[in-house]
Amino acid sequence: MATSASGARIQGDDYQHLFSWYQALELALPDSDATSVAVEANDAGFVDDVVVHRAGRDEYFQVKYSVDGRTLINSAWWTEKPKGRGQSPLEKFWSSWNLLGDRRPVMTLLTNRSLDPTDPVLACVSGRDGRLMPRLSLGSANSYKGRGRKFWADHLQVTEEQLLAMLADVKLLAGQGPFTHFLQMTSDRHRALGLAHDDNAALAGAGAARTWVADGRREIDRLALMTELSRLDLQAGTPQATLLVQEINHDPWPESATAMVDWVDLFDGDEPRVRRSPIDPRAWNQQMRPDLKRAVAEIRLQGYTDVMVRGALRLPSWFACGAELAEVAGFRVTCSQRGHFWTSDSDPSPCGLREEVVELGNGNELAVGLGVTTNIAADALDYIRRVDLPVQTYSDLTPVDGPSDRAIADASAATGWALTVRSRVRELVRSTGATKVHLFIASPAGAALFLGHFWNRVPATQLYADTSIGYAPAYLLPA
Repeated sequence: MATSASGARIQGDDYQHLFSWYQALELALPDSDATSVAVEANDAGFVDDVVVHRAGRDEYFQVKYSVDGRTLINSAWWTEKPKGRGQSPLEKFWSSWNLLGDRRPVMTLLTNRSLDPTDPVLACVSGRDGRLMPRLSLGSANSYKGRGRKFWADHLQVTEEQLLAMLADVKLLAGQGPFTHFLQMTSDRHRALGLAHDDNAALAGAGAARTWVADGRREIDRLALMTELSRLDLQAGTPQATLLVQEINHDPWPESATAMVDWVDLFDGDEPRVRRSPIDPRAWNQQMRPDLKRAVAEIRLQGYTDVMVRGALRLPSWFACGAELAEVAGFRVTCSQRGHFWTSDSDPSPCGLREEVVELGNGNELAVGLGVTTNIAADALDYIRRVDLPVQTYSDLTPVDGPSDRAIADASAATGWALTVRSRVRELVRSTGATKVHLFIASPAGAALFLGHFWNRVPATQLYADTSIGYAPAYLLPA
């Protein structure tokens, strides 16, 4: 069913109001340089939807919402004039840039629409910061970039140098995902401030931003925000940090996290589902683990011990996040699993394990297969034998009713499973005298996170990644 014009307008307003609330929350963050946030600001030209005034360069946002994905952001969209005498989006950014002048703001188009990857200009947008520059300036006049650059400059009736000077101050944050993504990133800030962080809390904030517009309150400072928070009664308790791990896909708004790592460019493949292992296998231990340790140190430095872990990442990294945010180091970890929050201090439910042991007699190390969602014994044993690992014993631990996607149903089951597995591995280490553990995992992400979180008093542990060609070594965690 097609959305009516009024329905689309309401959805767009909701999208903008939630984003306004998200930006306003930055005023309460202790390390923020934001001084005030304006909504539908005066004297901001066409980039007036949300303005964040900072001690450094101000940010001006134009928010464009689409009810579906039919319209891509490309050069035709940027240069299309509405009927009558209106300006194209490109002309609006150009006039706003000249109006704002010496303030040298960062002007951002924020939209849930996707970029057209075939467009010679928009293909230059950086996946890291959304900027066209400097990539757009690098092509020759006869290249696709050069011809696209000239088309934009001719549309504005300016020189290419003038166009590029303006674009140096422009960011394109396209493909920002659905309304629910904004709810998630707003929840990140609620957590960081110790506020209630469910969807209703974020929507209450969006409602407050809607009221600001209706009442003609254009600008909100920190005092006004704190007054609003008190009125909404959103205080929930202990502040919770967000650790964002971008391993196989970038997050549209990483700034919402307390600390983040970005490893996407380390991985082979053009899309998330095929990014299964880093191009250089040494990256697990030489770059990724040090990055993770730095991110956790940043979280601890800010005083957090309660941490939400999120992002698109593989099982070895879920385990490694838990290991760095260890229970013995005083952390509590949370993740979102199947639409529910799993927290590591949940009361553990009883967990039974079925065990099959294979004696390999090839050294003094122990291998453990954890097939929760699927049986991995054959693949793990094939790898161990193929590369001739010095493994004495292989223990395959599966749920008593067999592997399945629902074998671990909730946080209590995940906690019980992680503690039971840890206990059994400790017993195997004692009985075999193993000096090292080789760990193969097929489990829900939250279960892998919890297992790493509780993993202590165990020898050095080598994790393995399930790649497109079988298992390969991932992180090596010291004892």
